[in-house]
Parts: sequence; structure tokens; C-alpha cells
Amino acid sequence: MGIIHDAVKKIEEIAKNTGCEDGNIVLRVNPDCIPCQYEKGACMEAAFGGRVAEFVTRDPLRATTRMGFMFGATLDNVPKRAAACAILNVMTGFLCISRVTKACPRECHTACLAHLKRELAGKSVFCQEVPGHVAEKLGHVTKNPDQADVLLINGAALVSDQGPALIEKYSGSKRILFVAPSNAGVASLQDREYWCPYGRA
Repeated sequence: MGIIHDAVKKIEEIAKNTGCEDGNIVLRVNPDCIPCQYEKGACMEAAFGGRVAEFVTRDPLRATTRMGFMFGATLDNVPKRAAACAILNVMTGFLCISRVTKACPRECHTACLAHLKRELAGKSVFCQEVPGHVAEKLGHVTKNPDQADVLLINGAALVSDQGPALIEKYSGSKRILFVAPSNAGVASLQDREYWCPYGRA
């Protein structure tokens, strides 16, 4: 079923009988949001219980829904998976499972990138969905995941048609590093290595 489905099952178990499944979640687009530098697209926000969380995607949805829409759903296209991840982000923030719900201010970008470059020094990196002008600064980037030491997974990669299969294929054999606020919910629920040192709550 994949990592997103597994995260949905986990939040369903955690939120059972809490009343959270009965509350409305508003999905909207924030045109003023400055997204994480490791992502590109529109900032889709999920709002619930006074919390707001971000997911950056080229296919944002606008809707009022509930957490239960994800339970048992096939999530068979990118917009549905992106919406599910946005909901996971706001719910893990609301339930204090994840500390990150929003991207850092632009003034933190330089320090974050420098820190990540040190983290990845000497490694071959696969980061298909990361903006090219950022990816080229990370060191040795390969287009072949078989040749990579590290897979860098942002939100677009996570919800892509290929992303979950890549994660499943290389889990246990390669380092998989989830980056950006878009991945906060899934990474925290699935206990995955996560990179967002300057992200905001």
C-alpha cells in the first residue's frame, strides 16, 4: 500500500475516539507563502483546531473535509495524496506528534543549505524533485537512484507515482532523508529520518 497509506493507518489508530475525526479540515492555497527551498509549487495549507500546516504541490486542492476521508481511500492520484499529506501534517501538529508545520523564513535558507551540504558531503545524492538551482549546490547529484548513497525525498517526490515505490525499494539499503515541512507528518508517523532544522511550528 505504501508509506502514505501506512501513515494514514497510524493516524487513524492514534486519533480513534478523540473526536478529531469529526472536526472540519479546511484545505486552501496561500499565495503569500514562501515555500521551503527544497520544494517548488503552490503552498496548500490544511487548517484544523487553530493549527495550520503546509504542503507544497503543483496540484493543490481547495476543500472542506474531515480526516476520515483518508481512511481506507485508494489515494490513487497526486492531488489526493498531496491532500492526505497536508491533513497528516496538520493533525500531527495538532496532536503534538510533529513539531514542524510551516517552512522557515527565507533568511534561514542559506544556513539550512550549508548544514545540509555538510551532512551530505562525499555522498552521491538522488533528488529528482528538488529545484535544480538548489540540487546543484548539494554536491554529487545523480539521476540514477541505484548509484546514490542518499535519496532526498521532498513532498513532490513523496506523492509522485514513483516515490513510494522508490522508498520501499531502497529502505534498509540506502539512507533516505525526508526534507521540508511537506513531509513532517509522514516522517514523524513512520519514524523516518527527517531534515527540517529551521521549520516552524
